[in-house]
Amino acid sequence: MMINRTMLLGGASALGLFAGAALLIQPAAALTITFDDLTDTSAGFGGTPIPNGYQGLNWTNWNVLNTAEFTTNANAGLPNGAQNGTVSPPNVAYTLNGDLSIFSNNPFTFNSADLTAFWRNGLQVTVTGKLGGVEEDTTTVSLLATGPTLENFNWSNIDEVDVFPIAGTGTRIYNGDGTQVAMDNLTITPSTVVTSEPSTFAMMAAALAGLGLMRRRRRLA
Repeated sequence: MMINRTMLLGGASALGLFAGAALLIQPAAALTITFDDLTDTSAGFGGTPIPNGYQGLNWTNWNVLNTAEFTTNANAGLPNGAQNGTVSPPNVAYTLNGDLSIFSNNPFTFNSADLTAFWRNGLQVTVTGKLGGVEEDTTTVSLLATGPTLENFNWSNIDEVDVFPIAGTGTRIYNGDGTQVAMDNLTITPSTVVTSEPSTFAMMAAALAGLGLMRRRRRLA
Protein backbone atom coordinates (compact mmCIF):
# COMPACT_ATOMS: atom_id res chain seq x y z
CA MET A 1 0.00 0.00 0.00
CA MET A 2 2.84 2.41 0.89
CA ILE A 3 4.59 1.76 -2.41
CA ASN A 4 1.44 2.55 -4.40
CA ARG A 5 0.90 5.76 -2.44
CA THR A 6 4.49 6.83 -3.08
CA MET A 7 4.12 6.09 -6.75
CA LEU A 8 0.95 8.14 -6.89
CA LEU A 9 2.58 11.07 -5.15
CA GLY A 10 5.55 10.87 -7.50
CA GLY A 11 3.25 10.76 -10.51
CA ALA A 12 1.31 13.77 -9.28
CA SER A 13 4.55 15.71 -8.76
CA ALA A 14 5.71 14.85 -12.25
CA LEU A 15 2.37 15.97 -13.66
CA GLY A 16 2.68 19.31 -11.89
CA LEU A 17 6.15 19.73 -13.31
CA PHE A 18 4.94 19.01 -16.82
CA ALA A 19 2.03 21.43 -16.40
CA GLY A 20 4.41 24.21 -15.38
CA ALA A 21 6.72 23.44 -18.29
CA ALA A 22 3.79 23.62 -20.74
CA LEU A 23 3.94 27.42 -20.58
CA LEU A 24 7.27 28.50 -22.02
CA ILE A 25 8.77 31.98 -22.23
CA GLN A 26 9.96 32.47 -25.79
CA PRO A 27 11.38 35.50 -27.62
CA ALA A 28 8.75 37.31 -29.68
CA ALA A 29 9.25 37.58 -33.43
CA ALA A 30 9.90 40.93 -35.07
CA LEU A 31 6.74 42.65 -36.33
CA THR A 32 6.74 44.81 -39.47
CA ILE A 33 3.91 47.36 -39.49
CA THR A 34 3.04 48.44 -43.05
CA PHE A 35 -0.15 50.46 -42.26
CA ASP A 36 -1.71 48.93 -45.37
CA ASP A 37 -4.48 47.21 -43.39
CA LEU A 38 -5.81 50.63 -42.33
CA THR A 39 -8.26 52.70 -44.41
CA ASP A 40 -7.70 56.36 -45.18
CA THR A 41 -11.19 57.81 -45.41
CA SER A 42 -10.00 61.34 -46.26
CA ALA A 43 -9.51 60.63 -50.01
CA GLY A 44 -5.97 61.90 -49.52
CA PHE A 45 -6.96 65.19 -47.90
CA GLY A 46 -5.15 65.06 -44.57
CA GLY A 47 -5.22 61.34 -43.85
CA THR A 48 -7.06 59.49 -41.09
CA PRO A 49 -5.90 59.24 -37.45
CA ILE A 50 -4.30 55.92 -36.54
CA PRO A 51 -6.39 54.49 -33.68
CA ASN A 52 -4.81 53.75 -30.33
CA GLY A 53 -4.31 50.03 -29.90
CA TYR A 54 -3.37 49.47 -33.54
CA GLN A 55 -0.71 46.73 -33.56
CA GLY A 56 -0.64 46.91 -29.76
CA LEU A 57 0.62 50.51 -29.73
CA ASN A 58 -0.76 53.95 -28.92
CA TRP A 59 -0.28 56.70 -31.51
CA THR A 60 -0.04 60.46 -30.91
CA ASN A 61 -0.39 62.80 -33.95
CA TRP A 62 0.00 59.94 -36.43
CA ASN A 63 -2.28 59.68 -39.47
CA VAL A 64 -2.49 57.00 -42.11
CA LEU A 65 -2.35 58.38 -45.65
CA ASN A 66 -3.19 56.79 -48.98
CA THR A 67 -0.39 58.39 -50.96
CA ALA A 68 -1.80 57.74 -54.44
CA GLU A 69 -5.02 59.55 -53.49
CA PHE A 70 -3.01 62.31 -51.82
CA THR A 71 -0.89 62.84 -54.95
CA THR A 72 -3.91 62.84 -57.25
CA ASN A 73 -6.49 64.75 -55.21
CA ALA A 74 -4.65 66.98 -52.74
CA ASN A 75 -1.39 67.61 -54.55
CA ALA A 76 -2.68 68.03 -58.12
CA GLY A 77 -0.64 65.07 -59.35
CA LEU A 78 2.66 66.70 -58.45
CA PRO A 79 5.59 64.67 -57.03
CA ASN A 80 6.02 64.55 -53.27
CA GLY A 81 7.96 62.71 -50.61
CA ALA A 82 4.91 60.88 -49.29
CA GLN A 83 4.48 59.05 -52.58
CA ASN A 84 8.22 58.53 -52.94
CA GLY A 85 8.39 57.07 -49.44
CA THR A 86 5.67 54.47 -49.97
CA VAL A 87 7.65 51.25 -49.66
CA SER A 88 4.59 49.00 -49.50
CA PRO A 89 1.52 50.60 -51.11
CA PRO A 90 -0.99 52.02 -50.64
CA ASN A 91 -0.37 53.68 -47.26
CA VAL A 92 2.22 55.42 -45.12
CA ALA A 93 1.97 56.83 -41.61
CA TYR A 94 2.62 60.55 -41.19
CA THR A 95 1.74 63.63 -39.17
CA LEU A 96 0.34 66.92 -40.39
CA ASN A 97 2.45 68.99 -38.00
CA GLY A 98 4.00 68.69 -34.58
CA ASP A 99 5.73 65.91 -32.73
CA LEU A 100 5.03 62.24 -33.30
CA SER A 101 4.95 59.67 -30.52
CA ILE A 102 4.42 55.93 -30.28
CA PHE A 103 3.70 54.35 -26.90
CA SER A 104 3.35 50.82 -25.58
CA ASN A 105 2.25 49.46 -22.23
CA ASN A 106 5.08 46.91 -22.48
CA PRO A 107 8.74 47.44 -23.44
CA PHE A 108 9.74 46.59 -26.98
CA THR A 109 12.69 46.82 -29.33
CA PHE A 110 12.53 49.60 -31.91
CA ASN A 111 14.30 47.94 -34.83
CA SER A 112 13.95 50.12 -37.91
CA ALA A 113 11.70 52.24 -40.11
CA ASP A 114 11.67 53.68 -43.63
CA LEU A 115 11.51 57.47 -43.22
CA THR A 116 10.98 60.13 -45.89
CA ALA A 117 10.53 63.91 -45.76
CA PHE A 118 7.44 65.21 -47.54
CA TRP A 119 8.94 68.32 -49.13
CA ARG A 120 12.56 68.98 -48.08
CA ASN A 121 15.77 67.15 -48.88
CA GLY A 122 17.98 67.14 -45.81
CA LEU A 123 15.17 67.57 -43.28
CA GLN A 124 16.67 66.95 -39.82
CA VAL A 125 14.64 64.75 -37.49
CA THR A 126 15.52 63.82 -33.91
CA VAL A 127 14.31 60.38 -32.80
CA THR A 128 14.27 59.53 -29.09
CA GLY A 129 13.55 56.26 -27.28
CA LYS A 130 12.28 56.36 -23.70
CA LEU A 131 11.44 53.93 -20.92
CA GLY A 132 9.00 55.14 -18.29
CA GLY A 133 9.46 58.70 -19.55
CA VAL A 134 13.26 58.57 -19.15
CA GLU A 135 15.40 59.04 -22.27
CA GLU A 136 17.35 55.90 -23.13
CA ASP A 137 18.47 56.51 -26.74
CA THR A 138 18.47 59.43 -29.16
CA THR A 139 19.80 60.24 -32.62
CA THR A 140 19.27 62.86 -35.33
CA VAL A 141 18.80 61.68 -38.91
CA SER A 142 18.79 63.56 -42.21
CA LEU A 143 15.93 62.57 -44.52
CA LEU A 144 15.40 62.85 -48.26
CA ALA A 145 12.18 63.72 -50.03
CA THR A 146 13.21 61.86 -53.18
CA GLY A 147 13.04 58.42 -51.56
CA PRO A 148 12.94 56.54 -48.26
CA THR A 149 15.88 56.14 -45.92
CA LEU A 150 15.94 52.88 -43.98
CA GLU A 151 17.00 53.89 -40.50
CA ASN A 152 18.20 51.05 -38.25
CA PHE A 153 17.83 51.89 -34.56
CA ASN A 154 17.86 48.55 -32.72
CA TRP A 155 16.91 50.17 -29.42
CA SER A 156 15.85 47.55 -26.89
CA ASN A 157 13.76 47.84 -23.72
CA ILE A 158 11.92 51.07 -24.51
CA ASP A 159 8.20 51.82 -24.34
CA GLU A 160 8.05 55.13 -26.22
CA VAL A 161 9.45 56.58 -29.44
CA ASP A 162 9.31 60.34 -30.07
CA VAL A 163 10.01 61.98 -33.43
CA PHE A 164 10.87 65.70 -33.58
CA PRO A 165 11.25 67.26 -37.07
CA ILE A 166 13.47 70.35 -36.83
CA ALA A 167 11.72 73.30 -38.48
CA GLY A 168 13.59 75.19 -41.18
CA THR A 169 16.09 72.45 -42.03
CA GLY A 170 16.62 71.01 -45.48
CA THR A 171 15.99 72.34 -48.98
CA ARG A 172 12.47 72.55 -50.34
CA ILE A 173 12.25 70.72 -53.67
CA TYR A 174 8.53 70.09 -54.12
CA ASN A 175 5.30 72.08 -54.37
CA GLY A 176 4.40 71.98 -50.67
CA ASP A 177 6.37 72.90 -47.58
CA GLY A 178 6.55 71.84 -43.95
CA THR A 179 8.21 69.31 -41.66
CA GLN A 180 5.94 66.34 -42.29
CA VAL A 181 7.61 62.93 -42.23
CA ALA A 182 6.32 59.78 -43.91
CA MET A 183 7.01 56.43 -42.26
CA ASP A 184 6.55 52.99 -43.77
CA ASN A 185 7.44 49.45 -42.74
CA LEU A 186 8.06 50.18 -39.06
CA THR A 187 9.66 47.10 -37.48
CA ILE A 188 9.52 46.41 -33.74
CA THR A 189 10.03 43.35 -31.58
CA PRO A 190 7.49 43.06 -28.75
CA SER A 191 8.32 41.75 -25.29
CA THR A 192 8.78 38.01 -24.79
CA VAL A 193 5.58 35.99 -24.97
CA VAL A 194 4.26 32.99 -23.08
CA THR A 195 3.47 30.08 -25.39
CA SER A 196 2.25 26.54 -25.03
CA GLU A 197 4.62 23.74 -26.00
CA PRO A 198 2.76 20.93 -27.87
CA SER A 199 5.38 18.30 -27.03
CA THR A 200 4.95 19.11 -23.36
CA PHE A 201 1.22 18.50 -23.64
CA ALA A 202 2.03 15.05 -25.01
CA MET A 203 4.17 14.39 -21.94
CA MET A 204 1.33 15.57 -19.72
CA ALA A 205 -1.03 13.14 -21.44
CA ALA A 206 1.42 10.31 -20.85
CA ALA A 207 1.67 11.29 -17.17
CA LEU A 208 -2.13 11.27 -16.84
CA ALA A 209 -2.28 7.85 -18.44
CA GLY A 210 0.37 6.61 -16.00
CA LEU A 211 -1.61 7.90 -13.03
CA GLY A 212 -4.72 6.13 -14.27
CA LEU A 213 -2.82 2.85 -14.66
CA MET A 214 -1.36 3.08 -11.13
CA ARG A 215 -4.79 3.74 -9.66
CA ARG A 216 -6.23 0.75 -11.49
CA ARG A 217 -3.48 -1.53 -10.18
CA ARG A 218 -4.11 -0.25 -6.66
CA ARG A 219 -7.79 -1.20 -6.88
CA LEU A 220 -6.94 -4.69 -8.17
CA ALA A 221 -4.36 -5.31 -5.42
